[in-house]
Amino acid sequence: MAKRLNVRDVYSGRRDVLTDTEYNRLMEQWSTTVQRLAKLQAATFHKGKKKSHTYQSGPKKGTKEGILRNHIQYQLKTNAGEVAGVAFQFPVHGIFREYGVGRGTPHAMVGHTARSMSDWLSGSLERQEDALLDIVAEQQAGKVVRVFGGVVK
Repeated sequence: MAKRLNVRDVYSGRRDVLTDTEYNRLMEQWSTTVQRLAKLQAATFHKGKKKSHTYQSGPKKGTKEGILRNHIQYQLKTNAGEVAGVAFQFPVHGIFREYGVGRGTPHAMVGHTARSMSDWLSGSLERQEDALLDIVAEQQAGKVVRVFGGVVK
């Protein structure tokens, strides 16, 4: 996790502001942590797919559906060489597991059926929310210091 930026330290030269390269590295680390936590959560499902499955009939015929924990990925979105966003990708059945719906069970019926919700993704994101806020705040504060404080990197 990034250390908090102290503007007085930057002005006095005791600490440099966060560079774009450092920021991108911290965002990569944060994304990897969330991905790892989501995979750990998805691995705790007692019900669910034990192996990949290919539909043989119906509207999904020929579609392969894999084990959720093996298919959770992320992609860093960049703008001018700087991370501007993170997208998490996973099979569509992962969102059904998150909401506790599927096979005709609408979202409004959550809690009234045998299906259960699992915060495998949102819980992982929430646990790492403060770390993300610290990283982004330090990076944005560094930009302000460079522009208004005369610090050039």
